[in-house]
Amino acid sequence: MQTPDAGTEPGKLQDEPRFALNALGEFVFYNPAFAALAGLPQAAERTRLNAAKILKFESHPDVSHEGPDNHTRRFMDQLGSGQYTLLCGPNNEATRFQFDWVEGPNGQRYLVASTAKEEVSMDIVRQIAPDKVDGGDPFAASAQLRAEELRQFLEMSDDLMCTTDPDGGIIRLNRALCGHLGYEPRAMIGKMFLDFVDPADKESAQSALSEVLSDGVRTHVSFECRMLTSAGDQRWVTWDIALSAGVLHALGRDVTHIKTHEAELSSREAQLSEAQALAHMGHWRWEVGSADVEWSSELYNIFGVDQDDFIPTMDSINALVHRRDLGRLYQAFQRAIIQQNDYDMDFRVARADGTIRVIRCEGRCEMDHDGEVIALYGIMQDITQQKEHEQALREAKEAAENAYASKSRFLANMSHELRTPLNAIIGFSDLIEKQMLGPLGNERYLDYIGAIRESGQHLLDLITDILDMSKIEAGKYELTVEPVNMTQVVRAVVQMMEARAMEGQLTLKADLPDNDVVVSADRRAVKQILLNLLSNAVKFSDKGGHVIIRLMDGQSAVTVQVQDTGIGIPAHKIADVLKPFEQVSNAFTRRHEGSGLGLAITKDLVELHGGIMGIDSRLGEGTIVMFTIPRRG
Repeated sequence: MQTPDAGTEPGKLQDEPRFALNALGEFVFYNPAFAALAGLPQAAERTRLNAAKILKFESHPDVSHEGPDNHTRRFMDQLGSGQYTLLCGPNNEATRFQFDWVEGPNGQRYLVASTAKEEVSMDIVRQIAPDKVDGGDPFAASAQLRAEELRQFLEMSDDLMCTTDPDGGIIRLNRALCGHLGYEPRAMIGKMFLDFVDPADKESAQSALSEVLSDGVRTHVSFECRMLTSAGDQRWVTWDIALSAGVLHALGRDVTHIKTHEAELSSREAQLSEAQALAHMGHWRWEVGSADVEWSSELYNIFGVDQDDFIPTMDSINALVHRRDLGRLYQAFQRAIIQQNDYDMDFRVARADGTIRVIRCEGRCEMDHDGEVIALYGIMQDITQQKEHEQALREAKEAAENAYASKSRFLANMSHELRTPLNAIIGFSDLIEKQMLGPLGNERYLDYIGAIRESGQHLLDLITDILDMSKIEAGKYELTVEPVNMTQVVRAVVQMMEARAMEGQLTLKADLPDNDVVVSADRRAVKQILLNLLSNAVKFSDKGGHVIIRLMDGQSAVTVQVQDTGIGIPAHKIADVLKPFEQVSNAFTRRHEGSGLGLAITKDLVELHGGIMGIDSRLGEGTIVMFTIPRRG
């Protein structure tokens, strides 16, 4: 044992009963005098006897009767420094002891007791060799270490901590909370917790605090709010509030950076969604073997389905794909998985509203660490408008090419049509001028003059057709609408064509109603329509044929029908003959004169009146051309 202090008499220390307890209530030292007094074994060292079961107190109300039965921890907590009377030994001899809590050389706390009147507590502690008390008070030592370490950890932690009273007044707080909000501790202690909450979030924060205070069962609540810094900035904090012994303990985490990141992510997602909506494009992902498919929101719009009702699966998507494209879609997916290649394809979707949309699918393969395809992903874009535009461009290109070819054929036709009458005009004029048949009194010159007139009239008709067609195409052909007696116009046109019909040995008849049929129209245009139709009927009918023109009076429109028994028009050529500069036969092999504008002009003139025109023809059997002119209100 170590030597006691010089101020203490050794004999007295040896004679006075004394002992020491660790924080667990175990005897770590007692001297022979106390052993004799208490009836304990003389081997005082490392006895580890439980003091709560040995010491009997006479006057201490907390431990006098309950000590032996109390838990050791409670027993030790109830003993403080001071004087107590112990009932020692089998005879319960009353002995007065001085108790003191002291800290030993190993940093552990001990409760020492002695009957000596002088202060001998430290002398007793010095006699407790460290090797004799190496177990010491592990709970108390650990608690001390935890408290010290806890203070260090709390100073190192970025978590925000504070304790408030039930009204929300701040009692204690850590440096992290002060640092995050930019306040000195004295500026926050005593203030209300809600004073540092953003006004917009005070109501929800107050509700959370009231909930944990008023709920008799619930002692913990979590919520999120914005805290105000000393500079007026906002910091998002997630708080965990726990109620203990009437005090609120608040643990918070600053999640401002998370909120900022979430806001940026949300903004980017919104921008992506907007961009996909503008481009009619959406992204998707399918794990190989899975039934479900991941879709972006725009794909619901593209496929014409409701996002709340439609679940994108392989089966539900396939049900929307056009049945003729379903096989190609499967093949594209299978090739991608087998060949591990990127892929793209177009397919059609039949939407619920009955519309057909064209979708372009572009995808890639997602591989695992072994190089196996585990998923397919990519984009789908609605390219219906693009396809329609491409189709319109193709049709416009074809129309332009056809128009160019038609005009080329027209020019070839015109070179023949113009040369023939011009040659006649020039030739016959030259014969007359040179009086090749003698003086001008020769009657044959009259035939030449007639040929010149007919050739000139033919040229005039060609030029008139070209000018009329140009006016119609330019939108400058104006109708002079007036009441027109269709019965009289038909009779006049038939009379004009009778001579040509007779020359062709044809029968020309008119089937007219008994009464006059009057309609509001352009007289010259109507006459031109009838002349063009009858002229074609006579021109393309062989000898012995028949041409009939019928006028039918209807309630809403007047109908005219021209029927012949001519050469007819092939079914695939009917649409072509209604186009400008188109003729059924090749320009160099056809047998009949004409610019190829007659039917096109006729159709346009009918439509200018608001009517319609149609052709029914059989090759070698004849043709029926019918048009209507509506009655004007």
